[in-house]
Amino acid sequence: MPRIRVFVLGILLCALAPLSASGADPFPRKGPHAPAFGPACDEPRVLNRVVARFDKTEAKYWHTGVRMAGIENARPASTRTWPPKATIIRYCTGTAYLSDGSRYELVYWVRAATGFAGYGWGIEFCLTGRDRQLSYAPHCRMLRPM
Repeated sequence: MPRIRVFVLGILLCALAPLSASGADPFPRKGPHAPAFGPACDEPRVLNRVVARFDKTEAKYWHTGVRMAGIENARPASTRTWPPKATIIRYCTGTAYLSDGSRYELVYWVRAATGFAGYGWGIEFCLTGRDRQLSYAPHCRMLRPM
């Protein structure tokens, strides 16, 4: 019985290998707005993910009713590649406006190959002065380029 499972698994892997190799590249490398990896700092899908995660965290843990109203001046600050070039991080900054009228410096990064099996991209972000748990303290320094 174990031999059959291994055989079936091998067939499935061989059948799926061409699909993963020919699948759409999540990091477009051609075109006027295409970065070397991952989406750009000011792309709507990046900014929307930051806003959605902020709103979800505020509602779930802090119960303040404050939401992120928008992000302006999103721009790259730096890019870093670690030796196994699979981990590439684009550091970004911007200004976040909240629904209570406050304004914060937004520090975030877009990192390639953070999804399932190294496919996709991820983000981490921090609002300077609003990092309540000091996750990226001091002043969001842990998300800034070194």
